[in-house]
Amino acid sequence: MRVQIKEVNQDDKIIIRNIGEEKIYGYWTYFRHELTSGYAYVVPYEQSLEKLIPGCVISVETSPSSIEGFRRLRPTEKTGIVQPQPKLGDYWIQGMIQQVIQGEAGGIDCLEIVVGEATFVLDSDELNGDIHVKTGDGVAFEIIGLQLFDEGL
Repeated sequence: MRVQIKEVNQDDKIIIRNIGEEKIYGYWTYFRHELTSGYAYVVPYEQSLEKLIPGCVISVETSPSSIEGFRRLRPTEKTGIVQPQPKLGDYWIQGMIQQVIQGEAGGIDCLEIVVGEATFVLDSDELNGDIHVKTGDGVAFEIIGLQLFDEGL
């Protein structure tokens, strides 16, 4: 998904993950996208802040710190929603399952959920036990702590 960076706070960073001795940092950023605008931790491509400047447009992969409230939508509920929540960095999502990826034992390993051009991948442990979903189902959930990874494209 493509986002425009509006503000970057280089002093407000967190460790997103460790790879061996290397720490991967995310920086608190205000971004704009066609469906929403808001805050997230952005992980710059190759950890370089040189190109992560206000006004730039970057292609990102989404990743939540965690997911809450996963459920199937009723047929009358809309998809295509990315709504910022009162806590900065959290978002309510209503999207469509694009792909169900099966695990070795035949159960669901993860889901690919699309909202516009944004794709969210949820692991089976984030589904609140609702394993009776299929491709094409509308689903809703809250992202707690959105992280955006610059793909360098």
